[in-house]
Amino acid sequence: MSTLEDFQNLTVGQAQRVCVPLLKDAGIDDPVFEARVLLGFVLGGGPERVLADRDEQLSLAQAKALAEALSQRCRRMPMAQIVGVREFWSLAFKVTSDTLTPRPDTETLVEAVVDHCVQPPKRILDLGTGTGCIVLALLSEWPSAVGIGVDASLEALKIAEENSRTLGLVERVAFVSADWTGPDWTHALGAPFDVVVSNPPYIPALDIEGLEPDVRDFEPRAALDGGEDGLDAYRAIVAELPTLLAPGGLVGFEIGIGQADDVAALLKGAGLDVVEQRADLGGVTRVVLGHKAA
Repeated sequence: MSTLEDFQNLTVGQAQRVCVPLLKDAGIDDPVFEARVLLGFVLGGGPERVLADRDEQLSLAQAKALAEALSQRCRRMPMAQIVGVREFWSLAFKVTSDTLTPRPDTETLVEAVVDHCVQPPKRILDLGTGTGCIVLALLSEWPSAVGIGVDASLEALKIAEENSRTLGLVERVAFVSADWTGPDWTHALGAPFDVVVSNPPYIPALDIEGLEPDVRDFEPRAALDGGEDGLDAYRAIVAELPTLLAPGGLVGFEIGIGQADDVAALLKGAGLDVVEQRADLGGVTRVVLGHKAA
């Protein structure tokens, strides 16, 4: 564990050189970059501050904050939870241990939905909203749309609402507590939606222990555990799509590795047309889109 003494009387550049081997020994993939992120955080800016301030001596408060942040990261706490924010769709989202950290993979879902909506939708539903990143990103693209974000976690809903206020979107979105594992969970959602999106839990339960500790030990299990085969949430959501989707509506799911055909089959079984399976930047099929006939 790092202590205040490790960083007292050091310059920013010297502190970076202390951080890098400790992060490497903790199994961090890019210890040089992450050392800059941690230092930028305690300096009150971004990683670029490290180069600009490399010859400046850390204050006592900065040395103390760096020791704490470095210890957290070496325990594999996600960087987003340490710094409290993650960029998604060029927007800044508050992140806590009560929410899944927004990921670049999920931007593929936002991109695919935007690409397929020739006409701007009026109503958007985000199931398992977490930080609210998906629905709020979509609302930022469509100024006339309104949205609802649903989550079973009251703590996550508080973060989502805070993010909506920070982004100036609070007047166009409502966040609702509901659990798709229970009865009548769609009752409070109102009229059908033009777009339904979801990044539900999709990790098979037995695979969770094999995840990176950053995810397994620090992110909410309820946002990860998709049941025995990883498909429980998709089954529950797809069963309600005939009533949740307006005629001509679009549904977009983020999916796990190897789940595209199974999710597509569920959509087809519900009477929807599968209009695209889209890969993320790593070449993994990450999104399935379905369409309800007009």
